[in-house]
Amino acid sequence: MADEAGLDHGTRAHWYNSTPAHEAAEWASEHGASDAFRKAIYRAYFVNDENIGSVNILAGIAERLDLDAADLRAALAEGRYHDRVEAQYDESRAVGVTAVPTFVASGYALVGAHPYENFHRLMDAAGIKRRDGTATS
Repeated sequence: MADEAGLDHGTRAHWYNSTPAHEAAEWASEHGASDAFRKAIYRAYFVNDENIGSVNILAGIAERLDLDAADLRAALAEGRYHDRVEAQYDESRAVGVTAVPTFVASGYALVGAHPYENFHRLMDAAGIKRRDGTATS
């Protein structure tokens, strides 16, 4: 499906603890680099099979984005964003998220990678209309 969507990907040989990456992404958000940082984490994990739980990998991403890698290292060591990420995990579990990606709309969930048409079905089930006021399907 990644090929169909035009997403870069590689073969992963390992699974890594993503909690430090989530914490680093929260840090990056506060430094105005949320999208770029999250895209770099995606590339590191899904394309390059890098350990996104590694402080060194995450600090390298910060450096490449001209962010303060030393501050990121300190934030991770101090656990500045740990409680925020744990709260996000708790909220996800509370609504029934068991895998990623999961998309939730009005109590309905779509788990995994799906074709665009399935997102239309999710929005229809949730009673959500397009911005122009028409139904999604």
